[in-house]
Amino acid sequence: MNKKNILYLSIGAVIIIFTAALFFKTAVITSAIRGFLKVLEPVIIGIAIAFVLNTPLCRIKSILLKITKGKTKISTVLSVLFTYLFTVALLIGIFALIIPNLIKSFINLSDNFTLYYQNFLTLYERLKDRDTFGILEKITVWLGDFSQVSSSAVNTIITKTGGFVGGLFQAILGFIVSIYILSDKENIKKSVAEFLSLSLSAHHYALITKYYRLVFTTFSRFVSGQLTEALILGCLCYVGMVFFRFEYPLLISTLIAVTALIPVVGALIGTIPAAFLLLLVKPMDAVWFLVFIIILQQIENNIIYPRVVGTSVGLPSLLVLSSILIGAGLGGIPGTLLAVPVTAVLYAIINEYIAEKKAVRDGVGENI
Repeated sequence: MNKKNILYLSIGAVIIIFTAALFFKTAVITSAIRGFLKVLEPVIIGIAIAFVLNTPLCRIKSILLKITKGKTKISTVLSVLFTYLFTVALLIGIFALIIPNLIKSFINLSDNFTLYYQNFLTLYERLKDRDTFGILEKITVWLGDFSQVSSSAVNTIITKTGGFVGGLFQAILGFIVSIYILSDKENIKKSVAEFLSLSLSAHHYALITKYYRLVFTTFSRFVSGQLTEALILGCLCYVGMVFFRFEYPLLISTLIAVTALIPVVGALIGTIPAAFLLLLVKPMDAVWFLVFIIILQQIENNIIYPRVVGTSVGLPSLLVLSSILIGAGLGGIPGTLLAVPVTAVLYAIINEYIAEKKAVRDGVGENI
């Protein structure tokens, strides 16, 4: 038996053993994968942070290259420094201005929940004769359960503090890892490119390079566009709520901004609990808030989204909605966030494949 057959048999044996283990020892393999990912969590967080900050860093570096007259090393160091200084200042501003107000809003909501519940019961008494589907009765039962849960919310937060501190430590480590990645990204790219060029044929290396650029460009445009759009929408929502004197403007605007990270349906998802909260506080405010958010949504869909996000992902609306639903079913919140750019990449690859096949067919047709 020659070496080639031995290699094939070894690979086949490994595949058979792994497949058998996958079927019969699923829990063990899942636990091992989770443990491995847990160890790599700071690196994964660092890669994600570096990916998000890469776009502003590149823009700052292009400006610095003009100022320093093409001095790459100085421009790289200064661009990384300015990017992280701005990021840290932004995070400090968020924690100093937004977080304390959010905590006050939660405390106020908890203290006044009994009053809000009584307001809802009063409204329920007025509307129960018209409620032919029993919706109000179900909401009343849910609110009763929620009031019991909310009383133990403080204890739950205290018990989860240890986990939060651990997650914060991992995030700090990831932040440090991202600094190293962005500082040395050119050398990393050069090393990976050199390794691939030596390991693969010229054709496969060109394919990998092309698809890497496609994936990177699609994800970069999507992430930067969604973050910018969510920030603008949250600020507009806050200004409008303050102007119209709605209750809990910061809490609701933050909710709208966070859910707006989900394309198409995100702001709608945030609107439902926001309107329900205002319904408990003052029923007519909930009605006017829905009118306000519908107008804001029209401004977002027709002015903000096309200009900020534009056609960056290049997907038809039906595919966007379908990808979100499938992503939510397969991967929850992370799946929802990743569904659109992943689908956009696959859509671009399929379109490119179809275009190449058409070009071949038309070329053959012309030659004939």
